[in-house]
Amino acid sequence: MGRIVVHTHGRPREKAYSRLVDIYSERLSSRGLKLQQHSEKLSHDDYIKKIEADAAGGNLILLDENGQSGTTEWFVKQWKQWKISDSNTHLAIGPVDGFEKSVVSKHTTIGLGPMTMTFEMAAVVLLEQLYRASEVERGSPYHRE
Repeated sequence: MGRIVVHTHGRPREKAYSRLVDIYSERLSSRGLKLQQHSEKLSHDDYIKKIEADAAGGNLILLDENGQSGTTEWFVKQWKQWKISDSNTHLAIGPVDGFEKSVVSKHTTIGLGPMTMTFEMAAVVLLEQLYRASEVERGSPYHRE
């Protein structure tokens, strides 16, 4: 079974975001998810090199506002595919100014919708959606249609 690793370029600066990231990370840790918060002191190029090295032999997916997105059901299907995969899936949230176009063009991308948001908010939304997908898979009442 594949493991899911979420990469962020830095830790949330605001306590509220930081707490939410911690809550969802804790909930997901028992479900095969790891949060990797890289130093925000890494340059864009060094961050890319680091996540590409970490994802070697796995599947690297960048979060990008223009990436494919969908409904909760679409995301649950992605979650299930990542979990049954023979390799790990690495989901990477870009640095403050996002990923450079040359990097985005080399990798698969997904989006959280067409609106731009801070990387801290993107981390919270992504982790919540991963948690929601795991709850749907478990059959819990967390997600209501």
